[in-house]
Amino acid sequence: MKKSVLLLLTILGATCFASCGSADNPDKPDDPVIDVEETPDGYVDVLPSNIGDSPILHAFCWKFKDIEDNLNTIKENGFKSVQISPVQQPKGGGSSWWSYYQPLSFSIADNSMLGTKEDLISLCASAHNKGISIIADLVCNHLANINDDELESDGTPKVNPDVAKYEPYLYEHRNDSSNPTFHHAPRSGSETQYYSFGQLPDLNTANPKVQERALSLMKECIDVGIDGFRFDTAKHIETSKDSKYASNFWNNTLLVAKDYYKQKTGKDFFAYGEVLGNPEGRPLSNYLELMNVTADGYVGNIASSLSPTAANAQKIVDASYGKSAKAEQLITWVESHDNYTSSSTHVKTNRLIKTWGVIAGRKGSVPLFLARPNENIEVAKIGDYTFEDARIAAINNFHNRFHDAPEYQKACENFYINERVNSTGKGAVIVDCESTGTGKVKFDYLGTGVYYDQITGNKVTVRNGEADITFNACGVAILTMSANKPAVTFNLSSRGGAFASKKEITIEVTNAVTATYKINNEPEVSFTNSAKIQLGNHVGADKKVNIVINANNGTRTYTRELSFSQVELIDGGFNVVNIDPSYFTDYELYMWSWEPGKWSKNYTVKNGVVLVDTKGMTGFLFALFEKGYVVTKTDEWDNNAIKQSADIKGTALTEGFFDASGF
Repeated sequence: MKKSVLLLLTILGATCFASCGSADNPDKPDDPVIDVEETPDGYVDVLPSNIGDSPILHAFCWKFKDIEDNLNTIKENGFKSVQISPVQQPKGGGSSWWSYYQPLSFSIADNSMLGTKEDLISLCASAHNKGISIIADLVCNHLANINDDELESDGTPKVNPDVAKYEPYLYEHRNDSSNPTFHHAPRSGSETQYYSFGQLPDLNTANPKVQERALSLMKECIDVGIDGFRFDTAKHIETSKDSKYASNFWNNTLLVAKDYYKQKTGKDFFAYGEVLGNPEGRPLSNYLELMNVTADGYVGNIASSLSPTAANAQKIVDASYGKSAKAEQLITWVESHDNYTSSSTHVKTNRLIKTWGVIAGRKGSVPLFLARPNENIEVAKIGDYTFEDARIAAINNFHNRFHDAPEYQKACENFYINERVNSTGKGAVIVDCESTGTGKVKFDYLGTGVYYDQITGNKVTVRNGEADITFNACGVAILTMSANKPAVTFNLSSRGGAFASKKEITIEVTNAVTATYKINNEPEVSFTNSAKIQLGNHVGADKKVNIVINANNGTRTYTRELSFSQVELIDGGFNVVNIDPSYFTDYELYMWSWEPGKWSKNYTVKNGVVLVDTKGMTGFLFALFEKGYVVTKTDEWDNNAIKQSADIKGTALTEGFFDASGF
């Protein structure tokens, strides 16, 4: 009788698991029955040693100094690596994000809004001290154009004359009849011989001088401390195995640079290429022998299944990476800088975290997290702080902890489950695809015992392969055997900058047991959950307000440092403050106003402050030209500008001043 009951229970159990999409796993390890009690595994979250084993933070258009200032936060949130924007000299000084993808040089920029070479050296040194690696975005396929309309006689884009200042040989020999430094192929040619997107001048990457300059840039980057490269438009550069237009570009540049790095550091260099879709008529394996590549289609294969109206956990389990490659050779993301900047609709925060839970919970592929720009896509500003959200941190730390562990994906009702088991313990990512909020989840590998949701801090008891889970609003649960407390999340109304007479700062903390803030040299103030500070009441003799916030979750103290400076506004117009005084003496400073678009010098300068009459304006910007230059066509954009400021519009106009310290 007992055998019959046992057989019946076994059959019922198998049926139950099958209904949740469980597969028959002959290599499934035996789970010992553990008494239901707290069994933390004592694991401390640490960063893996290899770039490919941990999430990458894409610090999109951040200043090098801002990255350095945030390294502690980046590390706390489980990012092993930081990808920076292209380091080459950008078109027009780099006031727009896209100008970094139209470089003028094959050397680290000497005039970039992101910072100096010395700033980059300092960033790399500080990052290495914290076990963080820096990945530089490089553009080797093309250089800057004049504009989209000016073409050579053969229809190819004209190279920007400013290239001659940085790359005189490449510019001088751009139109040679034999082996020119830029391609002059027809538009119908191979995608490696002509890059038609954005009318950008396509480099002849088979030319030895082009290869020499590209290698020089790579070595310069390695010398300042760069640990990896992301190659923009990589599939538009041929490989040595291409059947039609083969060249030794990658052999003479990247492979040499990898050896150079190995000799200097004793470590392996990391590289991946932007290969959107698949190479035209060429095997992907040609690139995989050289670098990792982007799995740009993966998020599209899972995104719709994470919508409550179209939830389909099994579809997520079955989703393809979209590339004929091993997971370890791929870079995945929820959003890239290209698809973010080209769309006016963006993924909501909870949906983003849910999608990140799937992507970063997986084994093998390297997840890339975009630190979004602000709504105006301004350069040299941190636009969004979702990267430091405690829920992102929990997902990242799960990835780091189980990076080398097998993954067991399954669907149970409309819960997506990925169980991971290694020598340090067991864990699982569970995604509530329908956003039901609660549910009974069935496991194959999490044995009977107590687990802890790293997002909510809730204790979850698994009995006979089942557990009741209550989800955070993001719809993700991260179960491990560690009783670690959720990280503190900060919600700050401002992170720093200039202000006039008054400015209120709101501080909010979540998951904090204790919290304090300290202003300048004033006594420390304790608060619970939130606090408000009027900056105008705390200005020191140096017109500075420095705030240090400490919040402890019962295990660890998290710190944020904010810095503000007070400016004195001058009557007589809209104030542009903290502008470099050399712009008035060593250059020609023009203002471009919108509606109608027009160049002018209709501003005044008083005590180093530029005063502008903004009546009727929807926005404007400033641009620098060489000393003595005269803009002759005042109603047309002039591409001879050396550098331009960010757009001054929207809320900046209503505040009455613009801080030009980044210009």
